[in-house]
Amino acid sequence: MTARTAHFIVPLLIMVALSSCAPPEPIMLETGTFEPSEMDKELFYDRYAETRQNLHSLNGRASVQVSEPGNTERLTVTFRSDRSESLLLIRNNLGMEGGRIYSNPDSVIIYNRLENQVHKMSHDDAAWFYLNGITALNLIRILHPITDPDDITALHENDEFFLVETANGERHYVERAHYRLMRSEREVFQPEAYSTFLFDNHAEINGLQMPGRIQILSSDEKSNIFFVIRSLDVNPATLDFDPEIPDDLDIRRL
Repeated sequence: MTARTAHFIVPLLIMVALSSCAPPEPIMLETGTFEPSEMDKELFYDRYAETRQNLHSLNGRASVQVSEPGNTERLTVTFRSDRSESLLLIRNNLGMEGGRIYSNPDSVIIYNRLENQVHKMSHDDAAWFYLNGITALNLIRILHPITDPDDITALHENDEFFLVETANGERHYVERAHYRLMRSEREVFQPEAYSTFLFDNHAEINGLQMPGRIQILSSDEKSNIFFVIRSLDVNPATLDFDPEIPDDLDIRRL
């Protein structure tokens, strides 16, 4: 764990090192080589979006293992998200809730319940201080990153996958058979920053194909986060995004 992330992560999560734990099985994906696709990007997007157009919100729980050089830690995350807001409730392996992370398009709020501290920051600052921004990201945005055909700048294909390049520098590997997202890569500027998302163990829930496991790798592949979905409610009737910050706590802007 780097010095700049430790200040926020350790007191917030009180994670317990699990160096003796066997690491989760890595997600392997052989994508092969690609050629320019003859498919129109609007047609591709229509087929891709058809499998996600009814995905509006999520509520669930996941087991998470974070492995960085010299340190492996485990926690449980309860998540709620729609396209605009996200709330994460984080517990260590002893069941103690260490903190809550609320995010919307404008900012991120980190509520440290153990030290009764609340920090509000921009997404850029959260990306710098807190696990390179991964835990502040909205899960729906991870699972459904392409939201408009105009976002697509290039489309490639082979017998098994489409490779979609977007205007913000991301690359997405989409399975041809079911238009399931299998891998995403985003542009980063530090080797320790998390840049690659891999998805597997898909299952159909309410007519939607949802991954059961997500692996997130740093650019130098020395750090990874395994996200194993334990329960998932797709499009719940209501979602409460209130982090329930006590009135007597000041929100400190960083």
